[in-house]
Amino acid sequence: MRVRSLSAPLTAVVGLLMLLTVGQPPASPSVPSAGVPASPAAVDSRPNIVLILADDMRADELRLMPSVRRLLVRNGTTYRGALSPHPVCCPARAELVTGQFGQNNGVQNNKGPWGGYQALSHPGNTVAAWLQDAGYRTSHHGKYLNGYERFAAPREPGWTRWDTQVGGIYSYDRRAVFTDGDRIDGRYTTHVIGGRSDRTMARFARSGAPFFTVVNHVAPHGSRRNGVWRHPVAERRHQDAYAALLPGSYGEPSFQERDVSDLPADLRRPLIPTRDLVRLARARARALLSVDDAVRRTVNRLRELGELDDTYVVFASDNGFQLGEHRQRGKNLPFDETFEIPLVVRGPGIARGAVVDEPITLVDLAATFLEWAGGVPADRTLDGLPLGRIGTDHPRDTILVQIGDSADDDTDGWRYRGVTTGRYLFAVHAGNPRNGVLFDRAVDPHATVNRIADPAYDEVRRELLRRTRELTSCSGEAACNQSFGPMPKPA
Repeated sequence: MRVRSLSAPLTAVVGLLMLLTVGQPPASPSVPSAGVPASPAAVDSRPNIVLILADDMRADELRLMPSVRRLLVRNGTTYRGALSPHPVCCPARAELVTGQFGQNNGVQNNKGPWGGYQALSHPGNTVAAWLQDAGYRTSHHGKYLNGYERFAAPREPGWTRWDTQVGGIYSYDRRAVFTDGDRIDGRYTTHVIGGRSDRTMARFARSGAPFFTVVNHVAPHGSRRNGVWRHPVAERRHQDAYAALLPGSYGEPSFQERDVSDLPADLRRPLIPTRDLVRLARARARALLSVDDAVRRTVNRLRELGELDDTYVVFASDNGFQLGEHRQRGKNLPFDETFEIPLVVRGPGIARGAVVDEPITLVDLAATFLEWAGGVPADRTLDGLPLGRIGTDHPRDTILVQIGDSADDDTDGWRYRGVTTGRYLFAVHAGNPRNGVLFDRAVDPHATVNRIADPAYDEVRRELLRRTRELTSCSGEAACNQSFGPMPKPA
């Protein structure tokens, strides 16, 4: 456990003496000026931040992770309204490291001219660099932005320890290759990444400086073998777990939806064999048990190091996933199951066992990390808000949601763009604002009736479209976090 360099009473006395002497308040001893690395003695009272990400995990799969529930949910706050507003791998991670929506950081999809690592504007200008400049030790472990492996370098600006996986990313138990040249064969990658990140945190803790560590696990993302996508691979000891599990929405009207003729043509799918969805749900749950084990070991390692009480531990996913709802299997789709993600936070001052329903997005996390670190400045215009301010001094009632396209020149890389409110989910095709989805959760909680062409919702649609147009061009805290006021009612 780090020891504060000044006790609270002594700090107050010193500050008062300085104020009386020079007539100005003293600079905080724990927050250095931007761009100037501080000595460990000056920053040793600031908290560590550890972000642990799953890949493609649904919000309702949190129930399948006993260690996460025991160590984080019971000892922290669960954000039940958490969203990934751009629900696919690379854009979601770009939002995390920049605190910006895709129209501002440049990343709109996983690949193509508007996607992947190469689309990220100023790739070295991230939350890691801002924290590092302020005296934090920083590390990244596991999967990064899609396509990074083609640009792989031993170091990435902003990261003290750059331990990103560049080979075997979806191979699970066959091989893993890292930027430092390490190649691991025949070991389950989740535990390899967990062990490497835990050892890095131990080295950081011995330095006396606070640290920021990001751990990107690949489960429950599908595996890839010989160019073919398959179900995620479970460890041998978990292969018989959850033998009776059914997909989370099994039996609900949205699961294997009977009639999808009211959806846009590019969202209509044939029925998926239910047995395939059941097998996929069980494979995902078994792979998540290994992530659960890794989280348990990380929390226990922080406790052994004496750092747990001084550390914010954040568990989240990059996006949700459709498991048969609306006949869909996948992500990057304009449905609630894709936007909804798990988000749990444990740490100093975080309420234990609490649940928050206020919508929180991945875009908000960079601003939150900087605030936890004592008000570290960003070198980008942040579009998100710190968690502590959302719904209190800065209410917002409408959140931007977006779906990218990897090849459409006519729409500049966008496919669907829209908004979500407490009652409505709305998204329209980037090239045709009358083609899209409008779901009214108040009367249709399972989103089985698309109201986009319903005359009774004309005023509702026009208002949601107005909000969409304003937010898709937004930049910065004030513009991207608005309270538009009451919505018109359906006729």
